[in-house]
Amino acid sequence: QRQMVRDAINGSCALDNSTSTGEESEAEEGTNTFVIGVILSVVADVIIAISLNVQKTAHMRNEGADGKPVKGMLKLPLWWLGLLLNVGGELGNMLAYGFAPASVVAPVGSVGVIANEVIAVLFLKEPFRWRDAAGLVAIVGGVVLIIVAVPEDPVDLNAVVLQREYYARPAAYGYLIGLWCAVVLFLVHVEPRYAQKSVLVWLLLFLVH
Repeated sequence: QRQMVRDAINGSCALDNSTSTGEESEAEEGTNTFVIGVILSVVADVIIAISLNVQKTAHMRNEGADGKPVKGMLKLPLWWLGLLLNVGGELGNMLAYGFAPASVVAPVGSVGVIANEVIAVLFLKEPFRWRDAAGLVAIVGGVVLIIVAVPEDPVDLNAVVLQREYYARPAAYGYLIGLWCAVVLFLVHVEPRYAQKSVLVWLLLFLVH
């Protein structure tokens, strides 16, 4: 009888160990796929930035003395190279959504803005201003915060969950009403008076959306 009890205890311990090992392996696998998704997104957005600058280079080289294009863009091999790079980058982004949540992949796309700025300054000899540097720092900070704060296993959001857990709350209605009021305020009062003077008006409107 004692032997039977010992066997039962040993079997229970072995089951617990195998369960914990399985959970650890699943957690490690989830972390790996999360990292793969982030890396894929970063690489894809850098490729997209390169493609846009390649196409811009093609247009600049095709510009005549009178400022008009010498040939149609479809006849420019460099333009087609940029287009193919763009398609490859977008395919990489599509793959990234299979490894990391959209709440991470979409903001990481801002890395393309940084790559575009670097390429434009180094290769296209465009000016680099202090406000450009401030914007790049803000982008990096926002991307890092999102990657760190977003859980690796987010809640599976669907229409039922959104309706029951989020849209049914009074705070959701308050947010939507406030959002519409802010948009109307911008479009009726702020945009006609200040949009032609400062680009910040359009940036604020974008942020409100």
